[in-house]
Amino acid sequence: MTMEIISVSLADIAKAAVDMMTRGWRLVVITCTAVTEEYDITYSFAKDNDLRHYRMTVPEGELIPSIGAFYGGAFVYENEIHDLYGFTFTGMTIDFGGTFIRAAVPYPFRKKEAPAPKITKVTSDGGKRANQKPADAAKEDVL
Repeated sequence: MTMEIISVSLADIAKAAVDMMTRGWRLVVITCTAVTEEYDITYSFAKDNDLRHYRMTVPEGELIPSIGAFYGGAFVYENEIHDLYGFTFTGMTIDFGGTFIRAAVPYPFRKKEAPAPKITKVTSDGGKRANQKPADAAKEDVL
């Protein structure tokens, strides 16, 4: 099994999705993670025993192009990220308009609403860098 994490720009995520679809990769999941002052949005694809992750770092409120036209099931992840983090995906194939996940507060995973967990990023060369200030252990969420 091989696993690869590739940095991608916001402008190039749709092109990366088309490339993966054309080469027979399936969409596994789209995730959003709060890091420092921004968020990492990761698109994970699988083919045979290989995983490839395209990751972009975006500030809060950034408009993100939908990949739903290429991967029909992407609407689930895009609606979930919208409802939990507040990101808007442009060109969604199915948009629940903020009613996909109901919560007591709007966008409960935004950093303003809940502190981000401590995260250590591993760079492509294998180095690590801590990019979160230590949180009170009693308040840390385990994901």
